[in-house]
Amino acid sequence: MSMDLKIFQLNENRYMEPSTASTLPAAHGDGEKIHWFDVNQPDAAALTAFLSPLQLHPLILEGCLDMESASRIAPYERALFIKLPVQLAWDSTNHLFLSIVCLPSSIITIHESAIPALDDIEREFSSAVRFRSLSTSAILYQILDHLIDEDMAFVLEVRRTIESLEEAIDLDPESVQIEQILVVKRLVSHLSMTFEDQRHCVAALQTAESEVFNIQDFREYFRDSLSHLEYVLRSAGRQQARLAEIHQHYLLTLQDKTNKRINLLTIVSAIFMPLTLITGIYGMNFRFMPELKWSYSYPLVIALMVLIAAVLLFVFQRKGWFR
Repeated sequence: MSMDLKIFQLNENRYMEPSTASTLPAAHGDGEKIHWFDVNQPDAAALTAFLSPLQLHPLILEGCLDMESASRIAPYERALFIKLPVQLAWDSTNHLFLSIVCLPSSIITIHESAIPALDDIEREFSSAVRFRSLSTSAILYQILDHLIDEDMAFVLEVRRTIESLEEAIDLDPESVQIEQILVVKRLVSHLSMTFEDQRHCVAALQTAESEVFNIQDFREYFRDSLSHLEYVLRSAGRQQARLAEIHQHYLLTLQDKTNKRINLLTIVSAIFMPLTLITGIYGMNFRFMPELKWSYSYPLVIALMVLIAAVLLFVFQRKGWFR
């Protein structure tokens, strides 16, 4: 049985500091310090033993153990349970789920890989930044707020990538492969789905009624987080629209290049058609073709063919067929 466990508590100055607590406080304890238990890479046995003193609803334990289940938020008798997807990088098609168990004096986060947003909270709130209040709601708000800040950073990275694609296509369309555009489209679509699931959880939190976890004092803050997340979603939607335009522009560019090549082949064919006719006539080998016995017939026919080709090239050039 093993898992990576970090334990923090909020001191009277609303800073976060490492805690010496080794077990979970009682779920309904009054007057206790506020603790944050961060569990990383738990196995089923260790996590079950760790959470068993809280006597949580079986569905909470099931949700914590199932690292691949869908996002949800549900108030239970002894805890408020939140599970939402977390994107670790914008260019990854994989995401992990963060399970959050909210209690009156403790908050428990459970995940199978390190999450940079949680590490940022640990660094920032140890001495530089204070929590808004001595409550688990304050910790939950910061967790959601930092995750949404990372979402915004991912959207900005997507925008820079799309701008680079646009610039490359404008300078040299052949330097960009259509697979590059399609890959970015899939990545942005995956990001949007993750953001949608996060918005569902944050929106549901506005109306969550829990007897053991009160967010009344932080409703405005959570509403602000929701508005930021909706902005991120709109921004991701705009990037998807830009990618669709780039894809269409790229296809039109390829079609234009194909059309130019076809035009060139058409011009070449038009030039060689009369020459082919002449060679066809003199290749028929009829018995009575008096010019075949003339000593100047060969150079004359060659000169005639060159003249016809030159005249056609001149005419096509004047009409702008080579542009």
